[in-house]
Amino acid sequence: MPKALLEINDLYITAEDGTEILNGVSLTIREGEVHALMGPNGCGKSTLGNAIAKELNLSFVDTDLLIEKKFEMTLEDVKNKFGYQFVRSSEEEVILSLDSSSQIISTGGSAVYSSLSMEHLRSFARIIYIDTSLDTIIERIDLGQERGLAVPDDVSISDVYSERKPLYERFAQNTIDGSMPIDALVKLTQEIINE
Repeated sequence: MPKALLEINDLYITAEDGTEILNGVSLTIREGEVHALMGPNGCGKSTLGNAIAKELNLSFVDTDLLIEKKFEMTLEDVKNKFGYQFVRSSEEEVILSLDSSSQIISTGGSAVYSSLSMEHLRSFARIIYIDTSLDTIIERIDLGQERGLAVPDDVSISDVYSERKPLYERFAQNTIDGSMPIDALVKLTQEIINE
């Protein structure tokens, strides 16, 4: 078994207002392990990735942020200026540049359109799908919010969800329920990591 780089038992984190964020989480990250989070916009990839990485001092990469940094604009602005296909190809380029130097990776929602990207991730990472209901997604991202969805302008969130769900399921090596609170998601992710 690979050497444990980080082992934490019974981690508790509380926000300044007293809200419990994490409760009794245990986590072991072993040398060479990488975990990639995927799912629809609003499922909690960045939130979960940040919660694990920041609190446990792990390296974290968010592919959406890498694209925004590269073009010095939001994903929505990149989409508006260059088109949704450009966003998808940029995401593929970013994912293909990743390697095992990051322990936690949050992919963009459209990453699953590229089999090449997903197979590349699978070559060095365990892919965790955050399965979240359409109602929860709509509630979280708000129908009017500009999120840089890499789809044509006339496609609804419902249509995107239906189109992508089988792709997420196809590439997933593990699946967690994205409607759960963040502390429960961290616990589930920890169980997957410790398998």
